[in-house]
Amino acid sequence: MSVQINLLDKIHLIDCLKLLKEIQDESIDLIVSSPPYNIGKEYEKKRVLDIYLDEQKEVLKECVRVLKKTGSIFWQVGAYVDNGLLIPLDIKVFPILENLNMKARNRIIWARQHGLHASNKFSCRHEAILWFTKSDKYKFDLDNIRVPQKYQNKKAYRGINKGEFSCNPEGKNPGDIWLFRNVKHNHEEQTIHPAQFPEDLITRIVLSTTKEEDTVLDPYIGVGTVAVVARDFNRHFIGAELEEKYYNVALRRLSGLPDKNNSFPNLKTLRSYVEKTGEPIERFRFDTQVGRIPTEGSKSKVYPEEYHINELYRRLEFEENSFSARIRNEEAPDDNGFVHKAKTNNKQISLL
Repeated sequence: MSVQINLLDKIHLIDCLKLLKEIQDESIDLIVSSPPYNIGKEYEKKRVLDIYLDEQKEVLKECVRVLKKTGSIFWQVGAYVDNGLLIPLDIKVFPILENLNMKARNRIIWARQHGLHASNKFSCRHEAILWFTKSDKYKFDLDNIRVPQKYQNKKAYRGINKGEFSCNPEGKNPGDIWLFRNVKHNHEEQTIHPAQFPEDLITRIVLSTTKEEDTVLDPYIGVGTVAVVARDFNRHFIGAELEEKYYNVALRRLSGLPDKNNSFPNLKTLRSYVEKTGEPIERFRFDTQVGRIPTEGSKSKVYPEEYHINELYRRLEFEENSFSARIRNEEAPDDNGFVHKAKTNNKQISLL
């Protein structure tokens, strides 16, 4: 069944439940979203956890109704914090989807190297993305999302397959730990929204679970990242957003044009406009710009996920080695290769 044409390829300034109730049964190919986490950020109201989860049940019930039998739901969630106690929301959402007869495929960990530093617990460095399908006959195209092998062109050195590739030369499965950079300061996609999806993350989901002309729905679309990615890869989109300021940013990202003040919603949209028109980039600004002149895309430092994965591995290896050195009272190199003398006592472990 097809989605009503009046809803298609639009972001609607409306409560998501109202929009969902307008969509026909089994007409959506993919639903991907990041609902409010209920942790009191500036763009959401903090509510009692049970009330929040009851609301999520209603939204997810409607999502399942409109999803095709071949469709997928990717639900990205963080944690609810109450008086210092942590409740991972994926643990609460998982049984909701199970009770709706959805089938779990993956619990994806979106890890980050950086974030706020905690003082009385371990700092949070990941969030979860739950992937559920409506049936066992779901779409998944691994070839669209392969990533480079650790050892490119590796071949078997013995046995009947000697001399042949021992891995797929087109790349490997990216796995269920993702390291896309968080959209914060110095990220060219950053808008005024405090917590938006990186486009690369949504691209992996869209390319792996949909085909061209399929329809992607985001019931909490925010500043429109899911819509931008769907459009760029020839998919249809539908989105709902309640906050008018974010709704307007999403429309500006989709239009790709400067506003009356010659400003763009983010640096990436500005760079795309300049690349298409040939106009000098210095004529324009972007909403989150602070003091600096916008630069061409060729001068930016935009790294792929593989870079961040390698950096994380390098950092984790450094932390492991340095900690081991500390407890053995040995010398340990820091991140830059400089050696420090590790000292221990009964109260603390520290590097001088």
